[in-house]
Amino acid sequence: MPTGGALARLVDLAVASRNPGAAPLEDELQRFSRLMQDSHALAWVMPFGTVAALLDALADEYGTERFGDRPAAGRDRLARAAGDEPVDAFLRSLAELVRDPWFGVCPGYDELPLAQWEALARFDVVNEFASQLPTGEYGSDPEAAARALVAMDHPDCHGRIADLAGQLQRVLYMFRSPAELDQAFAPVMPSVTSARLRLLLDAVHAHFAEQH
Repeated sequence: MPTGGALARLVDLAVASRNPGAAPLEDELQRFSRLMQDSHALAWVMPFGTVAALLDALADEYGTERFGDRPAAGRDRLARAAGDEPVDAFLRSLAELVRDPWFGVCPGYDELPLAQWEALARFDVVNEFASQLPTGEYGSDPEAAARALVAMDHPDCHGRIADLAGQLQRVLYMFRSPAELDQAFAPVMPSVTSARLRLLLDAVHAHFAEQH
């Protein structure tokens, strides 16, 4: 069983969905689909047909000597994901779900709210920076704090700061109002608020205007 990549993430979601009170696997699969379609590069490198083919290939391998040589932790996790279903049958049923046109239909956030794992996978840099901004302590200057935070990566701004700029714009355009954004992120990323994101975006724009 792979320890990284699309297959490992799908197995992780299947395992988590079996916990009491967890989100149904169907919901988590649609979040996974939404995540994959959020990136043109990711969708180009790993289209759904390829994911399904990899699941089928792992099902074919199940029970062979090669499968037995895989790390025991991965094999155990796959068995937990399958539950009472035979592992190979579980993998093939998962492949069929991925191939189904339903899988490619991404519900909106009002219909299927962000999960924490999805938010962290998509907006990790935004969360990192937003969580470091002051929370309104007496005497603090939020604008100066945001500019200082952004400037810390200078002059290597082509890395995290470029990623931050893209993620900030994406989050702010995803929702029609600040209230909707705050409501969506409050349960999964409490530090991510419309006010903080606008402070960071203004700081990014000011930094590039002044330093680049």
